[in-house]
Amino acid sequence: MSIMPETAAPLEGSKGSQVESPEKREKKENPVLKFFTNAVLKPVGKFFDETLRMVEGAGLTNQIQYPFYLSQDTLWWAITHNIFGFEIYGSDNVPPDGSPAVVCSNHQSLFDPIIFCVTFAHYTRRRIHVMAKQELFDMHFVTAYIRWCYAFPVKRGEHDDEAYNKALDFLRQGELVGMYPEGTTNHGEYGFLEPHSGAARLAIDARVPILPVGISGTDRILPKGARMPNFNQKLTVKIGEPIHVHEKHFGRADVPPDDLKRVMVHVMDKIKGLLVY
Repeated sequence: MSIMPETAAPLEGSKGSQVESPEKREKKENPVLKFFTNAVLKPVGKFFDETLRMVEGAGLTNQIQYPFYLSQDTLWWAITHNIFGFEIYGSDNVPPDGSPAVVCSNHQSLFDPIIFCVTFAHYTRRRIHVMAKQELFDMHFVTAYIRWCYAFPVKRGEHDDEAYNKALDFLRQGELVGMYPEGTTNHGEYGFLEPHSGAARLAIDARVPILPVGISGTDRILPKGARMPNFNQKLTVKIGEPIHVHEKHFGRADVPPDDLKRVMVHVMDKIKGLLVY
C-alpha cells in the first residue's frame, strides 16, 4: 500500500481515491511472521506431532513421552519457583498412582495449563490429561507441545462426545483428568464464572472423586490480554481434599441438571477456599 504525503492526500469521496478501511489493513498478514510460521513453526510442529503419533503407535509413551513431561516440570519449576516464588501445598491429597480422579481448577490466565501440569508432576510425579480448548490445537507448534504434555482438545460451548469419551477412558485407566469448570478464563481472584456441569457428570460416570485445585497469582502474573508477564508477583497452588458429595449419584444415568449444578457449586466453593488473596 502506497503512503502519500498529507498535502497530496485525495479528498474523501473524490474520484479515484482508494482508502483502505482499518479492518482491511488489520487483516493483512505480517510477511515476516508469515514466513517464520511457514518456514519454522509449521515444520517443527509437524515433526513433533508426527513423532508423538509414532511413539503412541509403538506403545512407548511411558518410555518417551512421560520423561519429556517430567523434563518440562524441571524446566518450568525452575522458572516459576525462582521468579514467582511458586509454592505447592496439599500434594498429599493427590490419590496414589493408578487411582483416578477428575481434577477441577479455577481458570484465570493462559499461564494456568503450565502451572496445572507442574502442580502434579513436581511432587507426585503423576501425569494429568488436561482438557484444553480446541483453538489451541490449531496453533502449529503449540499443538505439538501441549499434546506432548498430555493435553487433549475439547470443543467449547457444546457437548463434545469425543473429548468426553477420551476423558472417560483415561479415568478408567487410572489416570487424572484435568478440567476448567468455568470453560474460559474468569475475572481474576474470586470473580468466578458459573461452572458447567461436565466435570460432575464425568466423575459420576467414571465413579471417581473430584479433586479441587486453587491457583492464586496467575491472574496478576499474566492477566487476560497482557503481552508480557508481571514479575513482581507471587504464585501459589493449593490442592484440596478429594470431594465425594456426588457419589450418591453413582450408577445413575438420569441425574437431574439441578443436582449436577449443586455438585459443581460445591466444588467451586471448595476451590475458592483454597485461594490465598
